[in-house]
This record gives sequence, structure tokens and C-alpha cells, in this order.
Amino acid sequence: MKNLCYILLINLFSFPLLKGNEDLSAYAKRIDSLLSAYHKNNKVALNPRVDDSVFVRRVYLNIVGRIPTASETTGFINSKETDKRSKLIDKLISSEGYISHQYNWWADILRVNTRMQGQSPANGIAYANWIKQSIRENKSYSGFVRDLITAEGMIDENGAVGFYLRDRGMELDHLATTAQVFLGTQLVCAQCHDHPFDDWSQMDYYQLAAFSTPVKSVRRTESMDKAIQIAQNELKAPRGNKRKINSMRKNQTRELQRAFQNLTDNFRNSLVRETKTPLKLPDDYQYDDAKPNQIILPATPFGESAKLKEGQSRIEAYADWMISPKNPRFTKTIVNRMWKKVFGVGLYEPVDKIDNSTKPADAQLMAYLEKLMVNLEYDMRKFNAVLYKTDAFSRESQSFELNSGQSFYFQGPRLQRMSAEQIWDSVVSMIRPDVDKFSDQNSYNPRLKAWQKLNEQTPEALIKKTKEVASFNKETQKKMDQFRQQVKEVISGKKKSEALPLARRILSFNEKATSEYARLTFWDPSDFKGYFRTPFRNTPRALVAELKGAFPSKKYPNIYKQAANSKMKSQIGKAQKNGKKPRVDKKDKMFRGYVRASEISSPAPDGHFLRDFGQSDRSLIENANFKASTTQALSLMNGNFLKFLMNPNSVISQKMNSAEDSDELIDIIYLTTFSRYPSLYEKSLLRDEASLSGAMARQSILWSTLNTQQFLFIQ
Repeated sequence: MKNLCYILLINLFSFPLLKGNEDLSAYAKRIDSLLSAYHKNNKVALNPRVDDSVFVRRVYLNIVGRIPTASETTGFINSKETDKRSKLIDKLISSEGYISHQYNWWADILRVNTRMQGQSPANGIAYANWIKQSIRENKSYSGFVRDLITAEGMIDENGAVGFYLRDRGMELDHLATTAQVFLGTQLVCAQCHDHPFDDWSQMDYYQLAAFSTPVKSVRRTESMDKAIQIAQNELKAPRGNKRKINSMRKNQTRELQRAFQNLTDNFRNSLVRETKTPLKLPDDYQYDDAKPNQIILPATPFGESAKLKEGQSRIEAYADWMISPKNPRFTKTIVNRMWKKVFGVGLYEPVDKIDNSTKPADAQLMAYLEKLMVNLEYDMRKFNAVLYKTDAFSRESQSFELNSGQSFYFQGPRLQRMSAEQIWDSVVSMIRPDVDKFSDQNSYNPRLKAWQKLNEQTPEALIKKTKEVASFNKETQKKMDQFRQQVKEVISGKKKSEALPLARRILSFNEKATSEYARLTFWDPSDFKGYFRTPFRNTPRALVAELKGAFPSKKYPNIYKQAANSKMKSQIGKAQKNGKKPRVDKKDKMFRGYVRASEISSPAPDGHFLRDFGQSDRSLIENANFKASTTQALSLMNGNFLKFLMNPNSVISQKMNSAEDSDELIDIIYLTTFSRYPSLYEKSLLRDEASLSGAMARQSILWSTLNTQQFLFIQ
């Protein structure tokens, strides 16, 4: 009998995978059949199937990251369609909410940080928007990873560049996180020495790193490098001895490089490209297979060797090797990550620590899922839909401690508390009626506009422009020296009456000079009226500060405020010029800050609801915390969000205010927070409280439901 079951299983597994646009539920049934054999082998049975109330709440939280509204719940419960569960899954996976929730998942894995390493928030936002757009387009997973690995250019033009800027200046560390995220392999120990437990050597680490470490944050474009080479060739050799000639040439080259960097000074920390910088072993390399500081050529530690095709760069060859279906770890890692996201436990744990001893809970199921992912061409939406349509997902959840050492048999999903983002987004869904509305952030981008102008220039045009910039900077510096002398004379001569007029002249000159510097470096002077880098930017502020220190007065213009006001006027003027009036969305103003977690800076600021409830600080891969705390309890009991929930314009308030009697009020609150109708017993307990008139009675019942484990957990 046992052998017969095994033969049946092999025959089932060997059936060809479905092609084209055929019903995805057939894949789900195939998975359920494999799970059934796995359960029989381990003498366990599936948990009972959940009712519609539990299912609708579970599927909303899992796919779009929030609880359903009362109307979404009743619409699903009251539907008589036999395939309504499958249709709901398809609908949610095609929604904007799916994009938001998937982004939160990737932001945790990729450690997306809006304020990464002190860079401009614009960099982090561009990276986040690129990830969201990739999810929106349903970019294949292999394409998504390849675009990240091969990313180059300016981040406003190619947001994937954020993948490298996130670890700017830490190219060797970046290799470790890349392998952990996409290959489920922890190589980090081998960065300093041969791995004590795995087969990786320090040489393996450096050979793999040699593919990607040439990709760096740079200050110049390739066309600028060509322009510098042309300009260097045109430099006239000075007369004198060789030492003097070489010294003068070096000085001329430095001046030339500085002049060219003026053109990209306002793109600082936003440019990435593959350089020709070789990777060398460290000074203290201690093994016999090479010498310290030896240049290392790229090689792969497992799978097929990466071979450079004609005209192909190292990073392109690295990306091809990474995403190949023949790579033994690439498909396995994403399949296991997605399985864990749906069921709460991976087929092997931890998800990012594959080694030679790693064995999945069910090898047959893992092999099938890997083959399925390749067959679906790494389509993330389809693969998600398949997992959510399995019979196992619709079964009752069960408690399980990941670190218990026990086996989890996937008789249903693991019972889990909501993530910080799910709790927050669920609260926001009770406040805003447009919670899943797509906010198009492809607004006018002055930095991108300037970058595109810069890239249009030929090397010869760049040489001409740098000479103009150098000449302008020289004249500006002379003027600043004159101002410096005037300030000195005013202060030493105690000429108080001349201090304020001089300060205004200095700031007026600075504004005009900054505009001209912007024009010379391909910026529209009307665009930059906030912070804009110039070689002389600090001098005017310092001189005005000196005057103000010597002759205190409130009449001195505030250079920072002046810039902010100018920026605002510029934006208003530009909108009016285009025949548009600046608009402020009333809902945005009313519920300011209460937007989806995916629209808040990543991570949220310290002290924010999201951080209190365990949102990752984005320092480590998947660093979120699901443990309860006193801070969380106090936040739910006394948090500021209660005021917004009870706002007459919030979704939940309008629903509660429309209730005709106490029973309907209780129904509305339960359908909103628990996605189910209250039992007769629960109604009897709350009826007296609900019958009281006024907002306090409604708030009291709503507050009680939000402070239950039933609200916080995904059943």
C-alpha cells in the first residue's frame, strides 16, 4: 500500500504543468494533492474549513494588508456565488491595496530607508516609488531582481539605483545582503575569514564580490570622463624640469576634475555606474591560495559558472547567473519566502540560511513549487493567487512557535498577530474612505530635468561649459572676498547703520549668483529655490551671521526662510502659469498623516504608531518585531488615532451615526473590526451601553473591540 501511494504521488508530480491562461485553481489543487500525501505520511489531517467571516478578514489582511470594511464584509458574506472565494482573491490581487501591502513586504526585505545614510529623502522616495511601480506593472520576479542588480544612472531616472545607494560605500557588505535576500545564503562570515560551519571560503566571497563591487556611487558620467580625457590631451606642456612638469600637470588635472564636478554637484550621492575599479584581497589575508592585496577575478561559488559574453559587463554576467532557473538557490529562495508569507512558516526555516544540510519539510512539494514558479515565468501575482486558492489556506489556523523545534505540517495557516503595517492600515481604513486610492507621485522633477539636459551634452560642449563655470566661480569668489572685507570694516569700525544694508546686499547677490550658477549647470533657476549646492553657498550665511552677532537685530532677513518662501512662490507661480490653481485635498488636510503605511517615510519616525508596534528599523533584513509590549497596549488604549476615528467625517463614525438602533450599532462595529456579526450573547452584554446616546457610548464600544486579541490576530 505504501509503495502504491508513492507511485501515485510520482505520477501526480510528473503531470505537465499548465500553460497559458488556464485556470490557476488547477495549480492549487495540485499543491493540495501533494499536501494530502504529506499529511497522510505524517498521520495528520487538515484543520476544519473556516467560515466566510474568517476567510474574508484573513484574505484581506494577507493580500491587501488591512481588514475589510463593513460593506466589503457583508457583500462577501451575502454573496451566493459558488466561486466567490476565488473571485475575491483575483480581485484583491489586482487591486491597489495589493501593491501597498507587497511594497511593505519588500521594504522590510530590502531594508528600504527614506533617509538612507544621510542622503536626500528624494533618493529614498525614488527607490520606494520604483519598487511600487514594479509591483504595479507586475514585473516578473526575475526581471525585478535583474533590474536591481544591473541598476545604473541617476536615481530620479532609474529608481532601482537605490539598491546600491542604500549601501553606498559598503560594496563588500552589499554583496552579503544581496546573497542573503535573493539566494537565501548567508556569506557574511566569509568576508573576514573562511566560514567556520559552511563550505564558503574568504576567497569564494571575494571572487563573487568581484562581480558587483565595481558598481559604485560616482560623481561623474562616462561622457564627462571622455571630456576630461580630451581636455587633458589639450593641456599644453609647461616648460621646466620633469618633476615640475608632472606637478603642474597633476594640478591642472585636479582643477579640471573639480570643474567637471561642479556640473554634477547637485546630483551628489544619486549617481551609480559600473567602474573599472579592481577588487583586491585585504591586507591581512592569511590563506595560502593567494597573497594580501592581490587583485581578484570574478567567479561563482555554486551553480553554473558565470561566463562573460562578448560585450557584456561583469555586473550583467552576475545578474544572468543570479536569476537563472539553473541557479540552485534563486527560485528556491523566493518560493520559500512567498510560501511563508501565505502560511506563516517556510517549507524550511530560516528562509535565508540555505546550506548543504537544508531539507524542506516536504521535498516533493518544494520541487513542484520551484517548477511552477519557473513555468509561470516568475509571475508574482499568479503565484500568490495559486497559494491563496489552495484548500489548505482556507482551513483554520493553528498556534506555532517558530523556534520550538517542532514540525509544522501546514494543516492550515499559522495563527499570527498582524504586522505593525496591517494594524495601522486597518485603523486607517476605518478613517479614510479612499484608503486604497493610488497617489500618482510622478510630479514635476527639477533634478531629473537638469540631469537630462546634462546628458544631452557632447564631451566638447561639457568642456566649454566647465570653462564658463570655472570663470564664473572665480569672479564670484572675488565678490565674496570683497564682501568679506566690507564686513570686517563695518564690524571693526562699529558702523552699525551699514550692517543691515550690507547684509541685504550680500543675500541679494547670493540669490542672483545662485541663479546664474544653476543656469550654467543646466538647472532651471526657478526650480531650485530650496537647498541648492554652490561652491560659495556657505560664505553669505557666515557673513550675515557675523554682522548679526556684532549688531543684533530682528530685522536681518532669514536666509533659510527666504529660500522656503521663494520656493513656495515659485511653485504657485508655475501652477498659475499653467492655468492651474494649487489644490489641497480636504480629506488629506482633515486626516493628515493617516495614510497607508507604504506612503509614510520608511521606516516611520521614532515614536510613531508603526514603530511602537514593531515596524522594522530597516537596519537588518526582515527586522520587524511581532512581540507585544506595554507601549502598544497604552497606544491602543489612549492613542491619538481614537480622535480621528470619532471624527464625524471618518468612515466608521458615519457608519455608526447612521445606525437606527443599538443592535445595528453593535453590528456595524463588529462587522468593521472583526468582520463578523456579534453573537446574541455579545449583543446582550453591549446593548445597555449601545442604547446610551452620544459619541461616548459609540467610542466606548469601538474602543473595547480594538483592545482585544481578536482584533489584533489573523485567525
